[in-house]
Amino acid sequence: MRLRIISGILKGRFISIPEDNKQFRPTLERTRESVSEILKPFISNARVADICAGSGAFGFEMLSRGADWVDFVEKDRRRAKLLIENAQKLNIADSCCVFTQDIRSFVNNSRGGYDIVYYDPPYADTELKTVIPQLKQLLSEDGILVYEKARESSGSADLHEPYATRVFGDTVVHFYHRETNP
Repeated sequence: MRLRIISGILKGRFISIPEDNKQFRPTLERTRESVSEILKPFISNARVADICAGSGAFGFEMLSRGADWVDFVEKDRRRAKLLIENAQKLNIADSCCVFTQDIRSFVNNSRGGYDIVYYDPPYADTELKTVIPQLKQLLSEDGILVYEKARESSGSADLHEPYATRVFGDTVVHFYHRETNP
């Protein structure tokens, strides 16, 4: 199975995704396109973190559209290996790094400074929304956190309201700024 990169220098190229995992849920192309368009003014030369990266479609899309660097965070070793293979196949391995670790380990060890953090945790794991405040702290001063979740799950991620929310079918995407006084 493959996903297509929508726009930019890699437009029309494909990335391979796991075929044998029923829990794998790649972000729909129309959602990626819409979110990318919303983020368009911030992508050029951006430093991006794609957390719970899965296929890496979002991070690869960001590199294709002009981001300087992407850190992919994926705890599943097979998916992380596939991220590395896709980066090599696309000839962009020198513009990204794959961290094979869980979210909390990454958050605790990251130096932060990201212009864009894309967080798409497994929909079934509702406890993972509790790391949203820590993810905001990984942002650069003007950075944006994008949090994708199932429409049926309740509320935004924490006590702070997102500055924008978009709904795409069964998916809700919240946009957050860094809190200057957490």
